[in-house]
Amino acid sequence: MKKLATRLRIGEKIVLGFGAIGLIFLGVIWYYHTSLRDMAAAYQDLSAVYGARQAHAFVIESRVSSMRAAADRFLLTRDLGFAEQSLDQAELLQAETAELAQMDAAAARTAAAVRALGEDFTGRFEAIVEAWRIRGLDEDSGLQGAFRRAVHQLQDRAAHYNVDRLYLLLLQVRRGEKDLGLRREPEYRERVYALLEEMQAELTASQLRDDTKQALSDEIAAYRERFSRYAERVLAGEPLDGGKGAFRDRAHRIEDLLQAHYIPDLETAVLQMRRREKDYLLRGDAQYITMVDAIADDITARIQASAIADEQQAALLPLLDDYRRDFHALVDQNERIARLSEEMFQAAARITPLVEDNLAEATATMSAQSAAIADDAARRAQWSLLIAAVTPLLGLVLALLITARIVRPVRRMVGLLDQLTREVPRERLDADPAGRDEINAMAIALNTLADHRARFAQWWRSSMQAATACRDLSESASDDERIEAALEMRRAFGAKLAQLDGERERMLDEAARLESIAAREPRNARGRANAEELESIAGDLRTLAHTLEGG
Repeated sequence: MKKLATRLRIGEKIVLGFGAIGLIFLGVIWYYHTSLRDMAAAYQDLSAVYGARQAHAFVIESRVSSMRAAADRFLLTRDLGFAEQSLDQAELLQAETAELAQMDAAAARTAAAVRALGEDFTGRFEAIVEAWRIRGLDEDSGLQGAFRRAVHQLQDRAAHYNVDRLYLLLLQVRRGEKDLGLRREPEYRERVYALLEEMQAELTASQLRDDTKQALSDEIAAYRERFSRYAERVLAGEPLDGGKGAFRDRAHRIEDLLQAHYIPDLETAVLQMRRREKDYLLRGDAQYITMVDAIADDITARIQASAIADEQQAALLPLLDDYRRDFHALVDQNERIARLSEEMFQAAARITPLVEDNLAEATATMSAQSAAIADDAARRAQWSLLIAAVTPLLGLVLALLITARIVRPVRRMVGLLDQLTREVPRERLDADPAGRDEINAMAIALNTLADHRARFAQWWRSSMQAATACRDLSESASDDERIEAALEMRRAFGAKLAQLDGERERMLDEAARLESIAAREPRNARGRANAEELESIAGDLRTLAHTLEGG
């Protein structure tokens, strides 16, 4: 570390120190912004997931609502267009659940349950549509159209047996006939004539078969003719013979014809049965089914108890049986439709709690993740505060280290310079010959100055010693004094020679070092001129070393 410090200049150390502090602050800022970015990204991801679940929940609710609304409209109007709309919404619901399933495991479970309920709804709704097709989408189709056609045929045939008014008029004619015989007044004859006219008009307006109408019309005309002869005798005061005669036989024949085509209150009973049928279709109350069956049984009994021919009964009873069969089949379809509708809407109703549970689970997950993010944010904030507090301390320590690296050598140099003003110091400053630090360069220079001062002082002392010895030698009076002076001079010159030899060795070492550098640098030097110059310097250094070694 110390050797590395000498390789750097003071400006480089300061720059590196401030750069290190800047990097530390940049690291703090980076950590802070990274924390903010991570937290923002976490919240965005959380918001995206929760928002996506909310969006899917809203769309699913919308699809279910549209699906149910279209199904309700179909059940109210039996319009197949609404059925297609409901099925289209069901397909869109399945597509939405497929997107929901891709979010996470919990959403996939909810999507699977919603998909199953949607398929259940669709299956039951398709069964309802088919049941309505069988039942009849309108009054002319399906079972409804079938029993309606059957009962219309029954009504048409019932009109052929509606002779109640004719029978009543016949009874009134017979009553007028008796009144005429008892009271012998012309007004009763006129009353019978009027009743016969009314009876003829009623016959013409009736829905009896044409042959039956013609037979009754002929009998009524024959009865009128014979009754006219009877009335003349009665009004003339002739004997009545108990009211018997040909007109009476004609009246019995008319009565027999009416009895052969008479089913009491058949048309009224059919209308009552249709009324209860309509009540059931409007209200859906099961009591009207019992009423329809009871009236149908009564009609059957009336037909069987009537005097109409067997072939006519055989034509009426099957129509009634077809009506009852188709009506009960319609009732069964209504019950099936009601059951399927309830199950269908139950399946749709179970979708909403699933979606709400999914949202509740998403909310709980969001709360847990929000708490985790908040904890992580608090931990990161603590670390940020700790780093922010430690960073100035690190900067201070680094500044003190750099300052100490600069001030301590300066102080030692000041001490060395102070010693140089008063003495020849022996202490030398620590210095790296390869260093680039200005303080290191000053230490090398001071060391060199101290060395030069020491060598100069040593040379000066040797020279002064030699001069003193030379003076003593010239002034000596005895041989002992001359010998002592000569020895002193020899020691002085020996010290100089030793000093010169030391300088020669130092110069040889320095020349070797410079030669090594010069030999190494051409490989790194840029340009031919620099390489040649360094090679020349290396040659000069070798010559100098050879000269010093030879000297």
